[in-house]
Amino acid sequence: MNYKVIMPALALALIVGTTAACSQGGAGSKGTEQSNAQGNEAKKEAPPEPVTIELLVGWKIIDEDLEQIFYKPLAAKYPHIKLNITTATTTNNITTMVAAGTVPDMLIMGTGNMQQLLDLNVALDLNEQIKLQGFDMNKLDPSIVQTIKSFGKKGEIFALPYGLNYEALYYNKSLFDRFAVGYPTDGMTWDAVIDLARKVTRTDGGVQVRGLGSSTLVRIASPLALNRFDPATGKVSINTEAWKRAFQVYQSIVSIPGNTNDKKNSDELNAFLYDKTMSMYPYIGLFHRMAEAAKGGLDWDLATYPQFPDKPGVYGEADAYYLFVTPNSKHQKEAFQVISAVLEKEAQLAASKKGSVVTPLIDKEVRDSFGKESEVLKGKNVQAIFKHRPVPIHSNLTKFDATADGQLNSGALQLFGNAKDINTIIRETEEAINQKVAAQGSK
Repeated sequence: MNYKVIMPALALALIVGTTAACSQGGAGSKGTEQSNAQGNEAKKEAPPEPVTIELLVGWKIIDEDLEQIFYKPLAAKYPHIKLNITTATTTNNITTMVAAGTVPDMLIMGTGNMQQLLDLNVALDLNEQIKLQGFDMNKLDPSIVQTIKSFGKKGEIFALPYGLNYEALYYNKSLFDRFAVGYPTDGMTWDAVIDLARKVTRTDGGVQVRGLGSSTLVRIASPLALNRFDPATGKVSINTEAWKRAFQVYQSIVSIPGNTNDKKNSDELNAFLYDKTMSMYPYIGLFHRMAEAAKGGLDWDLATYPQFPDKPGVYGEADAYYLFVTPNSKHQKEAFQVISAVLEKEAQLAASKKGSVVTPLIDKEVRDSFGKESEVLKGKNVQAIFKHRPVPIHSNLTKFDATADGQLNSGALQLFGNAKDINTIIRETEEAINQKVAAQGSK
């Protein structure tokens, strides 16, 4: 304690008649107090013990993005915390780790993995740490927060996002220039994009150029946020007008003459990125693939994802890259500090400028900064990914949704060559889902 700070108290004691002896006694106490305070201060300033957090990632994240998104923010705010990151493989993943009793402290997974992690009981409810560490949930995109909360039946928050997945309409500028057709623009509907695709689907120098990728049925349906199962009965619920709309869009795409091949468009991604034989590709985040594609000669740009007329400004259901803390971790506090460090505005701003992450923050400065320091994204219409918004995920989430999605996507493939009509496909897909669910439920 600073001696000057306690002098007014000593002077006041003398004024009210305290004896010199008492004053000297007070000085002795003061010395003890000062010594104790210095000792306490020393204890407070003692650096925290080093902690290593084991983190399993469900997919490969390139080193540059790991540095921007995780290592730099953590070193700046919590230098005593180190991350040991492992990428999941077919033989070393969360399922095998649960079986072996080697579950890590943290996980990075997507929305589609959420139910699996809950079934495995490897997702901690973060509410306690959110409260203890004063984390502000209001800074996050509300559609993502609502999606997270939809997985918690009692208000649990099982994960927080460090980045958003997004959807866009990517296009090959060279093909549009070659065919003298105007580029796609922001705000186009599916019908408008399909009409445009007809103009850029043609044979060029003996090479078939496809105008528009079909992606998957479930992705096309995403802006409609459709349940797979009826919340009241639990039965399959895809024989609806809304699901038929998605099938009709898919059918319109694959019915364009010359817009399909004998692989049922399973090669779409390579056709767009590397073969450069696809004019437009509606898909999720591809920025991490564009550097390599550009080196191969792809001259590309993007526009907003095609929209349904009655769902203007919506690109799909909220999807994100999530950070989980596991219940058995001995370092839950530090694990949450990793999350809070990654979601600091300064950290998100730096990563956003590099194009490493599409921020889940609603902060305009961070969003506007996206790709500003990225050579790959220089001059591109990257703000298109923010012009449309996600909607919260469909309301009736079940552990069988992934099974239903697989059957829906495979069912839609029967629209190639008009092998079957939509009503027949939906009926048969419904039957197939029921059979798969029954088989899984009996295990």
